[in-house]
Formats: sequence, C-alpha cells, structure tokens
Amino acid sequence: MRLIELIARASGWTAEITTIYVTEPWSCEAEAILVSPAPDTTEPTERDGRRYCYFLETFIAREVLDCLDGAPAERCERLIDYARSDA
Repeated sequence: MRLIELIARASGWTAEITTIYVTEPWSCEAEAILVSPAPDTTEPTERDGRRYCYFLETFIAREVLDCLDGAPAERCERLIDYARSDA
C-alpha cells in the first residue's frame, strides 16, 4: 500500500501501539506498512523482500493529520516533512 493510501485510512487505525514503516526515499507514492505491536527499536524491517524504515507511530501521525487541512497529497507531504524534521 502506498503511504498516501495508508494515511487516508488513519481514522480506521485502532491500535495505539502500531508504527508506520515506509520504503525510502519517502514520498506519498512510497510503499508503507503498519507494524503492530510496535517494535522496541526504530531499526528498519524487511517484508516481502522490501526494506521499510521507521516513519512514525500511528498515534503521532493521527495527531498531526488531525491538524492538517488540504488535499490528500498535500497532507501526505506535510506529514513526511514532520517525520523528517520534528519526530
């Protein structure tokens, strides 16, 4: 699933101990997965032959997304900026 698709489903995230991992380079089109329960580390994880890097915990992503307006792509880019700069 692409990151933009995953964050479009943020309202359906239920587990507070889930982490988002994304393939690099981070973009709205990058592949993303949810890992639950959240690992004790931010080390990359491999799934189906792809290397996914730690992005954000879902509760943090949801808090950021709740404060963002705009089109899905704009919200996705702003979340990526947050993950790079503020997380």
